[in-house]
Amino acid sequence: MRRRGIVLAGTVILDVVNIVDHWPAEETVAFIQRTEHGAGGPPLNAAAGLMKLEAPFPVTLAGAAGDDAYGDILVAQAAGYGLDTSGIARVAGGITSHTMVMSSAQNGRRTFFHHTGVNATLQAASLLPHATDAKLFYLGSPGIARAMDEANGWASLLKQAKAQGLKTCLELVPIAEDLLRALVPPCLPFCDYAVFNDYEAHAVTGLATTKGGRLDVESAIAACAKLLDMGVSDLAAIHHPDGAVAVSASGETAVRGSVRVPSSEIVGSVGAGDAFYAGMLFGIHEDWPLTRCLDLGNAAAATSLHAATTSASIRPYKDCLAYAAARGLNTLE
Repeated sequence: MRRRGIVLAGTVILDVVNIVDHWPAEETVAFIQRTEHGAGGPPLNAAAGLMKLEAPFPVTLAGAAGDDAYGDILVAQAAGYGLDTSGIARVAGGITSHTMVMSSAQNGRRTFFHHTGVNATLQAASLLPHATDAKLFYLGSPGIARAMDEANGWASLLKQAKAQGLKTCLELVPIAEDLLRALVPPCLPFCDYAVFNDYEAHAVTGLATTKGGRLDVESAIAACAKLLDMGVSDLAAIHHPDGAVAVSASGETAVRGSVRVPSSEIVGSVGAGDAFYAGMLFGIHEDWPLTRCLDLGNAAAATSLHAATTSASIRPYKDCLAYAAARGLNTLE
């Protein structure tokens, strides 16, 4: 059987993005310039990114939402990206998981306030694909679904997906380091592809991947190698605003600088990590060379910066790569 397609499962969330004039000190006021709603959560963001990239393969989504107004917005927006929303279970009386994102207009940096909602009771059985001929199974994210966290449901789900012949992909969110250290290592022996940001990689491996806020390439390569040693079977990658590094189990290493996006074009960075992963998933699925996978990840992340929400401004993949070529890449030291 020739497998094709990606199943993206886990914690779907509505992002309520507030663009504020600045980040305030405690007990002082900042002014909200505007508010936008974005259907989010790692699996939905990556799925929407794949649709915006015009992925030439099936993209399937699995998760849960409440039957509240936030759930209505989330499902409607997901459908608006062209996603099949039948895999999003609506929980009667449940509160849709949502995140209040405060994004500073001064510098594009953002801070998150999260309500776990129905994701707190999410069960592995409801996320496992059945009778699928998909190629990849993507799962996100440990640490924001209490029942899954307590039962080690993440590792169990990845293990079951692999048993079905799927290649597995894990994504994280930047929760507390001690929680990442507890939840993620048991997942790695059942993970084929791990794509983390610098903070997450440091938390899981114990190896710092930056120096003075800049990506340290040699340290990032070492952290990727350690993720492989911890059980990741095919590929480990680390991304950062400066660029990205990846190491394959065969020993191939790729290093690529990020796209030079003018500050005048940056509206928000809330979806950059998920956009990067979407680009990587596209390339991995299509068996692209490792460097080209990083290039599309960086290019998708760059175009995502043009909107306040996670996926709205991502372009078709050829246009993303053309934008990156026109802007040029940052140099990694």
